[in-house]
Amino acid sequence: MKTPEMDLIEFLIKEGHTDIAENIKDYRKNTIKMCVKNVENEIAKGSSKIGGFPDLPPEIPYPTMSGYFCKRGDNTERYEKSAMQLVAQINLADIAELDIENRLPHTGILYFFWSGEIDSIHQTNKWVESVADDPENSAYYKVIWYNGDLSDLKRTVPPVPYYSKYFTEAFDEKAVEFELATDYQSLGYVLDRNQFDRLAEVAPDYDIECLSYNGNKLFGYPTGGNIPNVDEKTHLLFQYDYSVGCLWNIFWIISDEDLKNHNFDKAAFDYDLD
Repeated sequence: MKTPEMDLIEFLIKEGHTDIAENIKDYRKNTIKMCVKNVENEIAKGSSKIGGFPDLPPEIPYPTMSGYFCKRGDNTERYEKSAMQLVAQINLADIAELDIENRLPHTGILYFFWSGEIDSIHQTNKWVESVADDPENSAYYKVIWYNGDLSDLKRTVPPVPYYSKYFTEAFDEKAVEFELATDYQSLGYVLDRNQFDRLAEVAPDYDIECLSYNGNKLFGYPTGGNIPNVDEKTHLLFQYDYSVGCLWNIFWIISDEDLKNHNFDKAAFDYDLD
């Protein structure tokens, strides 16, 4: 019988189904869950969190963008220099023991910023067209790794308004805690019918079609309806549990080479749009 703490492969081995465990081992990835927790006091400077204002050192300016305009029929709305939202800041020391594959540095802060915009140039139609006319400053997301003196950090208010096409206030600030878990690729797509049916029979307490954590996390498999692909050359760096209208989880995907070289600024943004 399944226990909440037992991974599927561990369960299969325990029950003597080692051949099935062997069949699915290549479809499992470690993931670090990022769960919201309640705290009574103000979140300390440099702590891992989602939302709110970032804790930045003096040499890193608050990320902004400019040059976007949106056409709606005959009307045009222009958005001048705008601040991005802090999605999350992660004190990498908090997850050092959970990063058992040593994929991340274990010091410093990793920041994820997003404006609320998506890849506008590819989301056009005859009624609404949102594009950037200032390519030099049109990035709408940013990932930063700071590995300096954390005593230099200062809680930093954005210097200009948020991208008011979507937001006027910061995302709600919430403290977080981390947990090591496992994700599985959708096994209905990777196992043949006989293997899948046998797995369903021997592990009836597991939802074998949905064995990945659908929340804030680092690594593992992206979850949702329209998700980016990850393979042996790419990784899910961060998934943020976002749900507004028809836009669901958002993702940062990074190549294996950039992850090894800690080139987090090269991570690509993706999203689940229903």
